[in-house]
Amino acid sequence: MTLAADSAPLAPDLYDYDFENDPVATLARLRAEDPVHWSRHGVWYLTRYDDCAMVLKDPVRFSSAAAGWGGGNPLARAGGDAAGASETERGLSRTLAQSFNQMDAPDHSRVRALVVSAFSRRSVEARRERIVEVIDGLLDAAGAKGRFDLITDFAFHVPIIVASEIIGIPTEDRERFRAAFELTGRLMAPKRSEEEWAQALEAGRFVGRYTRDLIAQRRAEPRDDLISALIAAEDERGALSDPELSSAISTIYTAAGTTTERMISSGLYLLLSHPEQWRALVADRGLVASALEEILRFHHPTQSTSTNRRCTEDVELRGKRLKAGDTVRVGLGAANRDPEAFPDPERFDIARKMAVPPLSFGAGPHFCIGAALARFEARLAIEAIADRWPDLTLITTAPVKDPRRHDRYRELIVQTG
Repeated sequence: MTLAADSAPLAPDLYDYDFENDPVATLARLRAEDPVHWSRHGVWYLTRYDDCAMVLKDPVRFSSAAAGWGGGNPLARAGGDAAGASETERGLSRTLAQSFNQMDAPDHSRVRALVVSAFSRRSVEARRERIVEVIDGLLDAAGAKGRFDLITDFAFHVPIIVASEIIGIPTEDRERFRAAFELTGRLMAPKRSEEEWAQALEAGRFVGRYTRDLIAQRRAEPRDDLISALIAAEDERGALSDPELSSAISTIYTAAGTTTERMISSGLYLLLSHPEQWRALVADRGLVASALEEILRFHHPTQSTSTNRRCTEDVELRGKRLKAGDTVRVGLGAANRDPEAFPDPERFDIARKMAVPPLSFGAGPHFCIGAALARFEARLAIEAIADRWPDLTLITTAPVKDPRRHDRYRELIVQTG
């Protein structure tokens, strides 16, 4: 939870709602006092920009393969095969290990090479007409209300629709798949209750069954979608296995869908809550590109978000010894507010000149494949709203995070007239 006083023990619960609702002060203390922090979750948590960038760019000492989530999470056991793990937990752990985000080279390079072409700038630009159509349709419906929620009426849907269409998830299945996929997010955190964990496991089983069935359908009857393209693609080492395909679908859905939703909604909130900067952007669309980078820096979907790595050898870092086998959480949002990398980091400035890039999409060999698509969708969404409602009024002036999903706001109500 957020620490209220400097004298409080520096041992935040990185998954606690109070912490994730307002993590800035706690992360600032960690950066200043304990930037290489051994957390209560049994992982090293890094908060300084240079340290985080170093880990992301060093796949030799910091492996992505089998990177766990620390104590309290049954899926963090090596391979999911430890005593006490259920068959479902073991199966899901093995499935996660097949994700190319959980691989090192050469396997990571092989799978990524087959996927990345679908997210090239050319491929993204080719989707402009469809993305604009989705945005306009949602804004037509939202605008008819006069007052609407930027999240549930707009930002929530844009990337989910686009990601589902890229992958090949049928329209009639889109909402059920999204809801189940969202529930599986609980499997990445320590177990909080048996009931919630059971719901997440059942959601994981559904997602697994669904993707396997979808792959089988596309093998029998290919279509113009990414699943069919991946099935058809081969390199010198052969096509992807079914487990690799299933995990790739989940990784792509995350990269192209759920995280982009939060970038759009949080970005619009930041712009509208800084009216002078919103007016400047409305008047000068040349500011949109730098505004997107400042949105990514200032409000990474959750300031506590991290990418996990596992030490392959003992590493000395700021006087601490990270032992071989230890999990390291790289605090991306925390690094983006490091004053040594970004002067005056608590100031939101869409014209900011940055000497280094934000780490919101990571760095190194695992740089997010969905980065170009996310920026493109966010740009089109912001420009569409600026065109329609340059005087859009923000009604929710003190938003709070959603208790069901700590990485998004519960609501962001706006008024068009």
